[in-house]
Amino acid sequence: MMGRSSRSKKNARKGNRPLSPEERLARNITREGRDQPKAAPRRKAGHAKPLDPAAPSSGQRRKDRKPSRIGQWFSRIFSPVRHSLAGDWLGGPEVTRHLPFFAFVVALLLGYTYLEYQYEYDERAIKEGRKSLRDLRHHEQSLRGRFESQLQRSRLDEDMADVGLTPPSEPPISLPANPTTTP
Repeated sequence: MMGRSSRSKKNARKGNRPLSPEERLARNITREGRDQPKAAPRRKAGHAKPLDPAAPSSGQRRKDRKPSRIGQWFSRIFSPVRHSLAGDWLGGPEVTRHLPFFAFVVALLLGYTYLEYQYEYDERAIKEGRKSLRDLRHHEQSLRGRFESQLQRSRLDEDMADVGLTPPSEPPISLPANPTTTP
């Protein structure tokens, strides 16, 4: 349920009502003041002077003159650059029609970059593997050489036989350190 407005009927907003003759006269006087041309406002320092619509602009003067040959040559040479820098071609129908192809080319470039980095990583791992394999082979050869030298019989017997000596049948005995005492 809507409550009553806090405004009383006396203070209520007035709607459209007919104007009194004095009010109409005041309204007409204010309108006449607005319709009359005002005096030119005083220019402040640093502000641009308003343009006179009757005066020819610099753009109109340039259109009247024919551009020089060099100017035509420059505009013809640099028009594709100017056109591409403007960016109008980015939203053209030719570009939007080929967006899937551009996406495919970008995916190929990203895949190529990924595979190139992966190849370098794998190549580095292969080189490190070959180096460790070479080190292990050298280590294995040195161990095998030491093991085989331990397995071979002493060549002393063969060398003594060539000279005509026989190997001793008894183990050697140790001599005392002092030569004056006898055992």
